[in-house]
Amino acid sequence: MKNITVLLLVILLMLPYAERAAGAEKVKTKVSYVRRKGELVEFSVTSSKPFIFGSNKYYLHVGDREFTRAAQSKSNGKGRLTFLIPEEDFRALKEGAGVYLTYGNPNVEDGASYEDLSKINSARCWSLGKFSRSMLAK
Repeated sequence: MKNITVLLLVILLMLPYAERAAGAEKVKTKVSYVRRKGELVEFSVTSSKPFIFGSNKYYLHVGDREFTRAAQSKSNGKGRLTFLIPEEDFRALKEGAGVYLTYGNPNVEDGASYEDLSKINSARCWSLGKFSRSMLAK
């Protein structure tokens, strides 16, 4: 009986660390291409793992703007999200603005930022660098 009590105590003490052990490394995401297609700009993001296909949606945040119109696909165990941004909205984006991908739309009030969230392994927020119009393929 004493062994079972000790085992249960050890399990209870380790529960808060289970998520860290299971998801120790954050999925890697990056901008794969930005290109014009008619009156839209395709802003494509790839991931080292397939993106979640769930009831929530992905948001592309560029500075103070956010975009949700996207197409998802997966191949070879990797994911791709392609956001469709009206060309006029793309031209209005600020040079050097931070670019972030989130699953869901997290509340970043109380002094927090997408940059802060992107540094937390369990957060579904990824930093994709800084925006530049030169990203647009010629």
